[in-house]
Amino acid sequence: MPPEHNAANAEMVVWSVVRGESPGVQAVEPGWAGVGIPDDVLDWGERHGLQDDDPDVYLLVAPGDEAEPEVLGEVARRRGPLPASDVARVREAVVERSGR
Repeated sequence: MPPEHNAANAEMVVWSVVRGESPGVQAVEPGWAGVGIPDDVLDWGERHGLQDDDPDVYLLVAPGDEAEPEVLGEVARRRGPLPASDVARVREAVVERSGR
């Protein structure tokens, strides 16, 4: 296992499959933050309607300690680890998106 994926270097995030608009949510699309989507998360997302040919369904990610309890349009949610460096990029992207 690469060192960036071991538990000591990981932080929890919340992944959400969302349908439709979700204005003001404190989460971002992983690509916008420059982070990859783990295969198991992608498989899970696909089981909940995430697919390339439906732009109304998309994946969001938020730092676990900043995730909102509910996201408008959320179809499914799960927690999981990401390397701390990726979580830092997610945090930066959330701040940039929200203008905080």
